[in-house]
Formats: sequence, C-alpha cells, structure tokens
Amino acid sequence: MSACNGLRRRARGQLAEVRLAALAIALCLLPEGAARAAPFVPAPCKRFESLVTDLAPKAEPTPPRSDDRGLDILSYDLDLVMDPAPGPAAGVVALTGRVDIGLRAVRGGVTTLALDLVSQLTCDAATRAGQSLPFTQSGEELLVTLPAPLSTAAPETVTITWHGRPPRHGNLYVGMMYRRDDNGTPADPSDDTPFMFTVSEPWSAHAWWPCKDHPADKALVSLAATVPADLTVIGNGSLESVADAAPGWKRFLWRERYPLPTYLVSVAASRYESWREDCRPAAAAPVPLDYHVIARDRARAAFDFGNSCAMMDVLTGLLGPYPFAGEKYAQVEVVWGGAMEHTTATSIGQYMFTGDRRYEQVVVHEMAHQWFGDSLTPVRWSDIWLNEGFATYAEALWLEASQGPAAREAFMRQIGPARHTDLFTGDGTLLDPSPILPNTLVYDKGAWVLHMMRGVIGDEAFFRFLRAWTGDPARVQGSVGVEDMIRVAEAAAGRDLGRFFDGWLGSDAAPTLSLESRTGRQGPRATAAATLRQLQDRTLTVPVPLLLHLVDGRKVPVTALLEGREQTFRWTPDAAVDSVTVDPDRALLARWMPTPPPALVVTGPAPNPVPGDGAWFALLLKETLEVAVDVYDVRGQLLDSTDLGLVPAAETGQAGVAWRWEPAGAVPAGVYWLAFRSGDTSVVRQAVFIP
Repeated sequence: MSACNGLRRRARGQLAEVRLAALAIALCLLPEGAARAAPFVPAPCKRFESLVTDLAPKAEPTPPRSDDRGLDILSYDLDLVMDPAPGPAAGVVALTGRVDIGLRAVRGGVTTLALDLVSQLTCDAATRAGQSLPFTQSGEELLVTLPAPLSTAAPETVTITWHGRPPRHGNLYVGMMYRRDDNGTPADPSDDTPFMFTVSEPWSAHAWWPCKDHPADKALVSLAATVPADLTVIGNGSLESVADAAPGWKRFLWRERYPLPTYLVSVAASRYESWREDCRPAAAAPVPLDYHVIARDRARAAFDFGNSCAMMDVLTGLLGPYPFAGEKYAQVEVVWGGAMEHTTATSIGQYMFTGDRRYEQVVVHEMAHQWFGDSLTPVRWSDIWLNEGFATYAEALWLEASQGPAAREAFMRQIGPARHTDLFTGDGTLLDPSPILPNTLVYDKGAWVLHMMRGVIGDEAFFRFLRAWTGDPARVQGSVGVEDMIRVAEAAAGRDLGRFFDGWLGSDAAPTLSLESRTGRQGPRATAAATLRQLQDRTLTVPVPLLLHLVDGRKVPVTALLEGREQTFRWTPDAAVDSVTVDPDRALLARWMPTPPPALVVTGPAPNPVPGDGAWFALLLKETLEVAVDVYDVRGQLLDSTDLGLVPAAETGQAGVAWRWEPAGAVPAGVYWLAFRSGDTSVVRQAVFIP
C-alpha cells in the first residue's frame, strides 16, 4: 500500500472532514526538490510518513477480533448494488448487498457466528438453508445465532443481506468511497466522472460488507456488482460475465480463484477505457497486463505504466512466477491519495498519472505486493512489514536492475539516513509497530533490514532466500509470520541469524560506530586493518562496507561484519594500502563518532617521481615514539631498513618532522614502497624512483 499527496492544504480542521491526503501531508518519499536531484527516477510520494499530530486519532481504532472465533471461512460470494446516491446524499454510495458465506467450525460447539459489520450498515436478514437466523448488531460486531452447532466437517452456507451508506472508516478514513473524496485532485476540477471504489487495509472491509475481517482467514471470493450502465466494474480475478440488469443498469461478475484476505477484496467502477498488454517475462509464463483509466488520463497513464512489463520481468526473475497464474495483473484508476495492492487489480490514485513517470516507484511497489502480501499474507497485522518492507526493497531491486547499483544506494539513502535522521530510534519496533498503518517504520526500516541482511549473508544467499521465500508451494497463497521468514533466511544463509533479527526487529536501537584504520606490511605482504566499535547500548549486527585504496590506484571493496562491541578486521591485498574509507556510498544505517587522530601521519614523497638525490617525507606523531622505515621493491623484497630513532610528537600547527629518503647504492629505477613503523601503527607510501 502506498499513500501520499503533494497537497499542503487543509492542515487544520475536524477529523471527520480529513481526507487521507491531509493525513498524509508529510508522506512523501523525498523532500521537495530532491526528486530531480537523485540519480534514480523516484516516487516522490509513495508511502506513509508520520501523521500531522493534530489531525491524527489519539489512538489507533480498535481492530476486529484476532481470535479464530471457532470459524474457518471458506468462501464469500458477494452480490452488490452500488448506487452513486443523488440529492442530499450526493458523494456517498448507497449500497445494497447479499453475501453467501461458506464456512465450517474449527472446533465443536460453535453456535454463534461472530462477524464484523459497522453500525452504519443495517443487517436485514441472516439465513441458513432458507431458515431465518436471529442476529444482533453491537458496535462493529454482527452476531448470528445458529439453532445447532456449526459442522466441523461438511461446509455450510450462511447468507447475510444488508444495506446502507458505507462510512469512511478507521484512522485511514477508507472503506467504500465515492469521487467526492478528491484526495488526488483531478487535473480538470470540472470533470464529474463518477468513481465508486474500495480500499480496506488494514481492517475496513467490514465498513462495506459483513465478514471475518482478519488477514489470517483467507477465502475464495466472487463479487457481482450492479452499477449504472455507463460504468465498468473491475474486480479481483477474472471477469465471468457482464449482463443487463434493470433498465439503465449492468451487472458484472468477477471471480478470484485463489484465496485472499478481506482487506484485498476490491471493487472499482467508473467510465473506464481499458487496454491489455501481452507481457512475456523471460523467466516465467506470460502475464496479461490490463489497464483501466478514464479517457482524460489515458495518454499519460500509457506512458506512466510503460515499464510495467519490464518490472514484471525483473520481479519474476527474482521471485519466481507471478503467483496468480492464469489471471491478469490489472492497474485501475481511482480518486484517492494513494495506491493499494488489491489482488490482481491494483488501485492507483488519479494524481499519479502525470505523464513523466515520477511515480514509477509506486508501480513496482504495488506489483511486488502480489508476492509480498497478496500471495504471502501476514498471519497477524503486527507482521505487516513482511508486506511493506519487502515491497519497498523491491523498489531498490528494480532500480538496481534498471539503472545500476548506484541508483539502488541512492534510494536506500533517501529512505534511510536522509529521511530518518534519527535512524528510526524512538519509532517503536518492527515486531510491534504502532500504529499498524500509516507507519513509515514498516516500509523504510523494513527495507533496510533486508538490505542489511543482504550485506550479512551475501548476494548469492540473499537472492536464494528471496526465491525460496516466495516460491515454496507450502507457503504460496498462504499465511506467514516473521518466524517463518527467519527460518527461510537462516536456511538460505546456512547460519543462525537470530542475533541479527533480534536486534533489528525487536529493538529501536541504531548503531553508533567509530573506526580506527591502519595500513602497513607483514613481511612481504601488504596489510590493512580496521577496528570498529559499537558505542550504543544494545549491540547489533552491522555489515560495514569499506574501501581499501591501494597505492597503485585500485580500490578494493570489503565488508566488515561487526557483531560484537569491538572487532578488528585485517586484510592482505596484493598491493600496499594507502588508506581505508568506511561506508564509501554513504548508505550505512549508522551514526559515526569522530575517530581519534592516527598515531602516525606520513606525507610525501616530495617530489614524486623521486630524483637521484632523494625526496622528502613529513612525519606527524600524536606522541613521541620510536619510528623505523622499511623499503620494499615491487616483488615485496625488503631492500633496506632504517631506524629513525625517537621522533617527537607534533604540536598543534606544526608541519611535522622531515626525513629525506636517499636511495643508496645502485638502486635501479622503479616503484618502491616505504613502510613507516611506530609501535602497532604502520603507514605505507609509494615512491617512483627515476635516477
């Protein structure tokens, strides 16, 4: 799910009048102006950030019951009449509905069906096998009493009919909506194209139909919608029929052949123009790509969606086949301040059709949700980062595939240190995010956890993990929890990752690090060492990228896997190391403390190349120490060793102690390395000697 709007208006007002766009005033991916400065094509408004405090509810609305209620819902067959109500009720949907609920008991003795339905909708009747059943509505619960216990074996069907005007629901103010809620202001405000559509995440499905509104109980769904005849209805799965209904009305029947949770059930109606693209990913079966937008937006949308097949190719290559084989993947225009990954029929807010692909990251984010969330659905809402964090990291993977690693790192910087200068400290934990949505923690930190896990286990194991996570038949189209994900990650890595996940998922700690590096020689071998320290209270597992700068101009990337309070890492490259750079791409999720000055600093030689009479080096020490210098040739053979004696510490502002290297004897022209040693510190400098 993504939500944002560039609007900066309506920053005050009553909550009842707030649109999601107003709630999402601060929800942009990048600060204003940053979009065009970044080397990738960003989605400047793609996900939730912190709410404007005075507009947000003081507490998250109470969710529906999370227990199994003794019920296993097998199917919902919905039949709706959706009327954009005229007159005083303009701007709402008048809804009449019937749902046949196929279900069975998960234990004996269940005589009450506990369903969810908002009080603003009136239940008209409940029946089983034609027999009327008593029911009561209390708060947002609909309790239906059965004359005998529900069967634990053979499925039964209970039918509910209801009517009313669906309210805007929850702290995201969603449910079944009508176009008056112009979170995405149309380019032409005079346009009066009708829109009726639904957004139900996290638990607002029961704001428009009676159901067991919890993600753990996935069910098969068919949805028939009768609407004015000039409208087209798009839903989950496949369109089975379109038929005339009463004069001036049409009935559309959609059926999803894969189980889905209530929050992903979708219906959208408008005067759509539709087209199809025959997408044939290289590593998977063909996937029909359908597009449904109003006439005014078609040209812009066609360009904005232009990379959809390329995205499908990248995602199927990384994650395996499209998980809804035999069905389409549709993108459907709605008038809302965001996008929602409805199974096989993503809803895209109207304001995203700009004709310049500025919201392209939203397109790949919602497409990735077909694997992360729609196929693999969290068994509990507290695991929502398994949806949003993975879909957000899919954006980084798309940028990496289409524009290269630099674009990926720029994206990670934007959703990490650039946006969250506190590095998520004080934002709660991914194991228990509050609120569930909107909450950038589950998007941005969730993606960062995956990025760091990739650094910990390496690319080969990481991509093996992704494919195993999304492709195992035991999980596909099922319900998953974070404990399942950790098991799969550990299997791919071949090691215990408990410490890594405990720190990054179970706490809000962020690394505060310091680095001391030194270079030198060990016999004929060049050496480099880095001591990393964690200064924060809780020790974390941090993959720290470094770059070894060799004296011959090469740069060697290495990773130091910091798992303890203090660790020293050593490398022996094939040439002398001039210096070590930490976090060269400036993308590490860590704070850095100033490092103490090195014990020994050497500059020179001057001049270089070195003439026959030698060249000068300058030595700066922070304390008085013995210094020696060894000279090596290109084969690593020690040619000379000179003891410089006790060299005094440099005072503030001093240029250091000068020492002149005068190559002795018949030294041939060539490249030489001079290793200056002082205690445990060694500094290597390259000299080109031309006698």
